[in-house]
Amino acid sequence: MLNDLELYSEVDQGGMAKLLMQFYQQFDTGVELARKVDLTAFAGYEIYNILLCGMGGSAIGGDLLRAYLFDELPIPMYINRDYDIPGFVDEHTLVIGSSYSGNTEESISSFMKAKDRGALLFAISTGGKLIGIANSLGVPYLKIPSGLPPRAALGYSFIPLLGVFIRLGYARDHWADIKSTARLLKNRAEKFSPSVPDNPAKKLATRIFGKLPLIYSSTRYFDVVGTRFRGQINENAKMLAYSSLLPEMNHNELVGWKHLFEFGKQLVPVFLTDKDDNPRVRYRMELTSDIMRRLGVEPIFLESQGESLLERIFSLIQLGDFASYYLAILAREDPRPVKIIDYLKTRLKEFKG
Repeated sequence: MLNDLELYSEVDQGGMAKLLMQFYQQFDTGVELARKVDLTAFAGYEIYNILLCGMGGSAIGGDLLRAYLFDELPIPMYINRDYDIPGFVDEHTLVIGSSYSGNTEESISSFMKAKDRGALLFAISTGGKLIGIANSLGVPYLKIPSGLPPRAALGYSFIPLLGVFIRLGYARDHWADIKSTARLLKNRAEKFSPSVPDNPAKKLATRIFGKLPLIYSSTRYFDVVGTRFRGQINENAKMLAYSSLLPEMNHNELVGWKHLFEFGKQLVPVFLTDKDDNPRVRYRMELTSDIMRRLGVEPIFLESQGESLLERIFSLIQLGDFASYYLAILAREDPRPVKIIDYLKTRLKEFKG
């Protein structure tokens, strides 16, 4: 079915395949944006912590930044998915408002509350209310290219911020890794293309289709990859998926595998692995997968590819993105529209609270 090229033009009305194939181009553009943005407003500020306010596809860029710089960030960074902000936010907090549309109500609410606390503000968006607020307040911002679903703009929500962190001294020089990762993604996209029969992303989607994917990863670096894969399955394929982390799931969730009932037949565990996973975490994955097999559930293991950490993280993100796309095709769902979210936003406008 996935080798029937006519099916793609019939189902993929929004052109998601093209966005996936061209995703690597966001890296070069992101670097240019990061190098051009004016950061003079940061001069003289003592920043003790960072808060990124965002939702959905816009927040994932922050998740990725936090995970990728796990060993480097000299100060704590938190991702805030809410209308409200934590109590620690004050004049020594860098608060980044991230909203692709610029109109995400939770992000704007938390951004304005951070302003009231005297935080140092920074915005990243295509426009909308967020950029309007930034302009009116004289706050520095990154204006990124528009016209994409937020989840398809991960390069724009991540690379420019990474570049800003490099320039501010919160991260080492990652420019070469960014370039090599873009090159890797370009080459791998050609292998995952709809025109390539039975490619790895198609095979993965075929194994998952009709089941509930349970996506597991290590906590360090790759927690965001599981979150991303789950979200892509949700939005592209319009299917449920679940993600969890090791070693944490060994302290609670694993016990719940005793009583699978009939739905156990519909589960498909997917383990995301990397060569730098903590050895004890890797061993825990092996033990956990053995337990699952004894219960009649066969796991899938996916190993990251590439040399640098950035390459390896994005290799799994890209595989998950393409697999979610092929799941949508198998379900005969146009991957691009998210009508239920549009409906929810319309109903929220009716609420005056």
